[in-house]
Amino acid sequence: MLIIDWVALGIVAVMALLGLLLGFGKGLKFFTSGIFGVIISIVVCWLFGEMFRSLPFVQSLLAKIASLWAEQEGFFFDLLRRISAETVIYYIVLFFIIQILRIVIVLLIKKIAESEVTVIKVLNKIFGLVMFVAIGIFFLSFGIYVVAWVGGSTYEEVLGQFNGSVFGFDYLLQNFKNSFETVEETVVSLFYAV
Repeated sequence: MLIIDWVALGIVAVMALLGLLLGFGKGLKFFTSGIFGVIISIVVCWLFGEMFRSLPFVQSLLAKIASLWAEQEGFFFDLLRRISAETVIYYIVLFFIIQILRIVIVLLIKKIAESEVTVIKVLNKIFGLVMFVAIGIFFLSFGIYVVAWVGGSTYEEVLGQFNGSVFGFDYLLQNFKNSFETVEETVVSLFYAV
């Protein structure tokens, strides 16, 4: 086994221990508050923003907001039209709505997961273990992803060190690198097609 395999086992073991100690409720609260919560809300806005924006009610509301400065003259109103201020307002409001919903949902789940029923306590610990291990694996994979993204001599050196990994980190690193090359080829072909 290589050093990276031992590091991965250590990360998984520490995260499993944390999951057992903290449980699902406290872990969920930790990983969805602070900067993680803001990032989650931004990703949800990005994923679902256009879907909600296409609803007829929202379309009418945005049109009504845009009409407030549509006929106005001056630099400020011209700026509002150029940046589509109604869209900016929409995403700011959506972000705050998602933040509030995230906080309420996490608090409800935390209260349920930390109830005093024995079965719920056991499930809380098991789900905590699974969640923390999954998050540990995610961060480990993200680190490997960054190395593949950086590329160059760093990639070659790390690939040489990962060669023969029991957990297939060399294979993972190569696949990440191949996916970047495919994306780069697609983007280049799109620019030349135009």
